[in-house]
Amino acid sequence: MSSTYLQMNVLEFCQCTSLPQAWLVEIVEEGILQPRGASPEQWLFDEQALATARRALRLRQDLELEWAAIALALQLLDELEQLREENRQLRSRLGRFENG
Repeated sequence: MSSTYLQMNVLEFCQCTSLPQAWLVEIVEEGILQPRGASPEQWLFDEQALATARRALRLRQDLELEWAAIALALQLLDELEQLREENRQLRSRLGRFENG
């Protein structure tokens, strides 16, 4: 089984997301995305960054939030998702004790 790893430079990433480069720089500065590379000329983005950028853009469009608020919202949504998964796992373990 082979796996591919997608990497995009700034231009490719902006084309895929329809994101202006100035916004991309702001998103990176806010910590929403963490590209590989030291400067925008060297930045590389993966599939996870693509999904995060699309999610951030939806929040900006739907809720008209600033990037700092979007960074916080994404962090809270990730924590919520993590807690839900933990809760699911704990309920599964508890179910084994209750039924056993």
